[in-house]
Order: sequence, then C-alpha cells, then structure tokens
Amino acid sequence: MTWQEKLIRRHPTLFVRSFRGVAFAPGYPRCAPGWHHVVTRLVERVADAANDGTVYFTHMVCENGVLRTHWNSRSEIPQRQALKIDEAIGLAEARSASACVDCGAEGRLFATDFVLGPLCKLHQRGTPVPIAAGRDVFLRRGVVRERPVLVRSRYDWDTDAFLDVRPR
Repeated sequence: MTWQEKLIRRHPTLFVRSFRGVAFAPGYPRCAPGWHHVVTRLVERVADAANDGTVYFTHMVCENGVLRTHWNSRSEIPQRQALKIDEAIGLAEARSASACVDCGAEGRLFATDFVLGPLCKLHQRGTPVPIAAGRDVFLRRGVVRERPVLVRSRYDWDTDAFLDVRPR
C-alpha cells in the first residue's frame, strides 16, 4: 500500500467521493515521494480545521515544481474555517517549492528533462532555475477588523510558518 493510499484511508472524509456507487478519490495526491511529509502535514492541518466532514480535496498534484491543491465543501463554512484551510494549503505550497521531490530536504528549483522541481544538494541535477528577487513573497488571504485582506508573507522553512512582510 502506498503512502497516498494510507493517508486516504486515515482521512476518508477529506478524499473519498462516490460516483454511481463507486468510491474514488479525486484529490488523490499525485506527487513525488519526497513530498510525503508536506502532503501529510497539509492533510492533518485541514482535518483539524474542517472537523465537520463537509470539506474535501478535489485536486492535489505537482505543477511546475509546486504542490497545487484545490478543495471544496458540501455546504457553506465559516470564513475563519476557510481561511485556516487556505493557510494550510498556502503553507504546503510554500514548503513544496523548496522541498526536494526525492527526499524532502530543503532545496531549490531545478529544470530536469524539461520538468521543474525542487531538489536538495544531494539530489540536484539539471539546470538550476535563477532566483528572482521578491519571488519568495506570498500573497495570502487574511482578516483585519472582520474584513478580508491580502497579506504579504514570507515562508520560514525552520518554523513551517508564514512571516508577515511589512509594506515599504
């Protein structure tokens, strides 16, 4: 049994849907083994935020070297709950952008055989993608005085958290 199948069995309400009576998982994690810890942490965070069973993943795949995750809900959920889910996904996407696809260690983006993916020093191969200034800043949804806002943040690998960036 793969790590993806084990994860889905641990959290069936987040993954398993039914089509004409047949169970399937549209959000099956289609990503490299090095991102096992990134995806597992994401699923645990979303499970904590969405404990009512209405939220489920519809898409989870490596796209251009970053984990892309989409979700849906069977009913309307409170804004704070949706923001917690979006934050969990944002953290997973930010971590995946610098987590080696082979082993999960911290790395940087490489192009190998026309495919982008982050690799660590041990597994690096292909051509390193030049780092552009300011590309490590993420825009994420937040709430200030009960109003939705966009917050500029940087991802901190050591704490697995976003750090707010003050406007200049």
